[in-house]
Amino acid sequence: MAKLEWQNVGMEPMTNDEIRAIKADYETALEQAMQQRDERLRAAVTSGRKQADLVRITGMSREAMRQALDPAIREAVRQARTRKGGGQ
Repeated sequence: MAKLEWQNVGMEPMTNDEIRAIKADYETALEQAMQQRDERLRAAVTSGRKQADLVRITGMSREAMRQALDPAIREAVRQARTRKGGGQ
């Protein structure tokens, strides 16, 4: 089995900051992907598609779709999670 890039033997251990950067980079990429998806879903509604169609086609829950289609709702949910200690 071939070794992956990150499996190099003899490498210096990663620093805490390098490991934190892995998480931060992931969270940034995830946020950007969600924003792009949400914009495309809003464009689908603007083009005449119904929210119910989007839920059925994408497999997203109605609540997830509601948040995707309304940035104010998504932000309110984020703030509520933060207040409850749920992160994100």
